[in-house]
Amino acid sequence: MTSLAGKWVARTATAFAAIVLILAIYFYPFLKTRAELGPTILPPMSAPDLPMYLNLSRAQAVNEGRILDPYYGLEVPSNGTGYLKFRLATSLFSALNSILGQKMWLALFVWNLCWWGLACVAALWLFRRYLPMPDPGLVVLGIGLLMLIPFGMARPLFSAWLHLPSVSGFQNVGLPYMRAFSPQISIPLLLGYLGLQMGVLQQRGPLPWIAMGGLQFFALTTFPYATLMMAGFTAVSALWQVFIARQPGAWRAVVAYGAGCAIADVTFLKYGSLSFYASPTSALHFQPQLVSHLVGGAWILLALLTAVALLNKTLPPQVKWPLVGFGATNLLFMLGDAVVPATTLLLSQHSAYFMPASTALLVIFLISAALTRVQDQTRTIRSGVYVAFGLVAINGMLLAAGTYRAFLPANREQVALARLLSLWQPAEGDLVIARAQDVDDACGWVPLLSRQPVLFCPDAEVMLTPQQNRDIHRFRQALYLYFTGRNSHDLEQAIASPQPEKIMYQLGYWAESVSFSQEERNQGIHAIKVDLIPLLTRVENRDHEMGRFFQQFRRIVVIDDLQHRTFVPEQLGSFLKTDEERRIGNLLLRFCSPE
Repeated sequence: MTSLAGKWVARTATAFAAIVLILAIYFYPFLKTRAELGPTILPPMSAPDLPMYLNLSRAQAVNEGRILDPYYGLEVPSNGTGYLKFRLATSLFSALNSILGQKMWLALFVWNLCWWGLACVAALWLFRRYLPMPDPGLVVLGIGLLMLIPFGMARPLFSAWLHLPSVSGFQNVGLPYMRAFSPQISIPLLLGYLGLQMGVLQQRGPLPWIAMGGLQFFALTTFPYATLMMAGFTAVSALWQVFIARQPGAWRAVVAYGAGCAIADVTFLKYGSLSFYASPTSALHFQPQLVSHLVGGAWILLALLTAVALLNKTLPPQVKWPLVGFGATNLLFMLGDAVVPATTLLLSQHSAYFMPASTALLVIFLISAALTRVQDQTRTIRSGVYVAFGLVAINGMLLAAGTYRAFLPANREQVALARLLSLWQPAEGDLVIARAQDVDDACGWVPLLSRQPVLFCPDAEVMLTPQQNRDIHRFRQALYLYFTGRNSHDLEQAIASPQPEKIMYQLGYWAESVSFSQEERNQGIHAIKVDLIPLLTRVENRDHEMGRFFQQFRRIVVIDDLQHRTFVPEQLGSFLKTDEERRIGNLLLRFCSPE
């Protein structure tokens, strides 16, 4: 008995040490940036889209069914877009931030600790319970593969290793779940769901089914792509359970579960927008010619692993079929843009978020199944496994160091902006004009620091209805583009070039720019011609309506960088009169009033 207790303590200590190391690797960019740049009220960036999700968490309810958009100060329906409808995660973060006294950096630290920790704990539970050979070393290696290897970035990762001792190559890769909201939240949910799925194939009882239903609904309200994954591998498991294993009464449990989930999900989905991107295309559009573009090295690797798992005779069927379903569902949805237009759902791109997890799971289960044949060489196996984990951990450290370096310039600018706004207190009636060249630019941080509206920010469109985007967002964008020196002739030439994707992405036509469909790209080009360029032409002609827009504000404050100027003074002078200028470090503040 004492020996068993000692082994349990040793296994637990090993797993705990591995999890602590993994969490330390993930937190390195966050803590190193704070140590380098000093304390600030905003959390440092370690992955894209952080300002967008933080602003989503700050959206204020003004009355029943409507919220206040933090970018422009507009009232919008609380479920008018996909990002607003599926925002349980940002609502939970908002509650956590309130509990912690509106200390956003601390809230994000605790938030990340919870979700990264849950992912590690869920993986520990899954591997200990269902690996064919649940050796402590294999369990630790499995957690490391899951959390520290970005399988979808194999080529740039291999290239980065070849160029050591320089770590510059690792700046272009990143840890698989560094993003603070999606798919970070989905990973522990998927792991828990997968383990429960394996459990219901082994034993009867309603509790695992109820738990699965709760997990899939929580996933739906936070990141619905995860619910699609769950539905896919549940369907594969159900087919095995009912038609291959022919388990008595299995079909009743499957039908009851499916009906219960359908009722709950449809009730939630019934009201509000389900679209993440405003698009005139139909929900389904079969384009088989896109498959060749969507199938890459990562897809082929996952397909091979899924096929090997399917043919493997060592894996118990109750474990094999959920794993095969996980891989097959991920493969299918990664080809989703060939059926569902990217401009509707971006299914392929979001499904690729799950590729590192599905690949890591298949790899560790197949390794474990293979090692069951040589269990007599336990000491040799364990040594090799710990060496492998050491290499995986080193890979994670290099990726964390690369992430810190990659985001350090942007974090420096963010800290400078935060200190600037603490010296100059924005007041009611101010409009702030800040750089908005990409989605993580200064325009996204200003509403978090000042609560004053900005002239334009690319991220604002995720909270606005399609009509508001056409009538308001593009209007503001035209003014911003003019102030930065852009003109309608330049835009027409850029979108007429052989490769217009870059300018389309910069202008906020994200789905159209990343789509492999020429038809969908053409839709984006047409929208720029019809919705944006005519507005920019009116600004160039100094249309009176454009000038009247600024009359509603008491003061217009322009924030620019003296080393890398964004705005053209002559263009600003067409609509604004400069009353005062202040220089703080490299930043220039223009306090303006309408002409």
